[in-house]
Amino acid sequence: MKFAFQPIIDARAQTVFAQEALVRGADGEGAGAILALVDKANLHAFDRKCRIGAVKAAARLMGPQDGLLSVNTLPNSVYDPETCLRTTIAAAEAAGFPVERIMFEMTEHEAIIDLDHFVTIVKSYKDMGFTTAIDDFGAGSSGLTLFARVLPDVIKIDRALVDGIADNEVQRAIVGNLAELCAKLSVKVIAEGIERRQDFEALGELGIALFQGYYFARPVLESVVRPALPAAA
Repeated sequence: MKFAFQPIIDARAQTVFAQEALVRGADGEGAGAILALVDKANLHAFDRKCRIGAVKAAARLMGPQDGLLSVNTLPNSVYDPETCLRTTIAAAEAAGFPVERIMFEMTEHEAIIDLDHFVTIVKSYKDMGFTTAIDDFGAGSSGLTLFARVLPDVIKIDRALVDGIADNEVQRAIVGNLAELCAKLSVKVIAEGIERRQDFEALGELGIALFQGYYFARPVLESVVRPALPAAA
C-alpha cells in the first residue's frame, strides 16, 4: 500500500491548507479499485491500515508548511471511535506527527447506515482533537440533514457543483448561499475538482478561499507537492 498526496490550497492566505493522502495499490490503482476488492467483513481492518499508513507517510514527507494531513475514512466501518482510532493515535505519537494536524474526511457518497451512530463518530473525532470534514458535500441525499446534525469543521463541495460554475448561474447561486451559511457557522469550505482558471475565479468571487484540483496540482506518489499559489479573486 502506497500513498499519493494532493495539496489543498488557501488562495487567500497563500499557504497550503492540507495535503490529502490518497491510497494507491502496488500498480498505482486508485482507492476505488482497491476498495472494490475488500469484502465488508474486512472494511474495518482496511480502513485502519489506510489511516495508519497515511500517518506514517505524512510523518516522512510532510513539513510544517504543508498544513493538515487529510485522510479519507469509511464511517460505516467504525464500530467504536475510541477503540478504532487508538492505533491511529499511537502511530501518530510514535511518528511524532501531531494529532491536531489530522483531518478525517467522511464521504457523503457512502450511504450512511445509521445516522445517529455517524453523528456519534464525528463528535468523538472532534473530542479527540481531530479536524472533521464531510467530503463530496451535495452528492448525497442527506447533505443538509447531515450537516445540521454533525456541524463538521470543514465541508468539501462535490465536484459536480463546482465544475463549470463560471458558466452556470444556478450553480453559482447554490454554492454562494452555501458559502454564506458556512461562514455564519464558522465552517470552512473547500471547492474540490477545480480544473479551470475561470471556475477558480468564480468561486473566489463567491467568498471561497480553499481549493483542490488538477488546476493547482495532481496527486504525486510518495511525495508532497507545494504548488505556486494563485491569488484569490
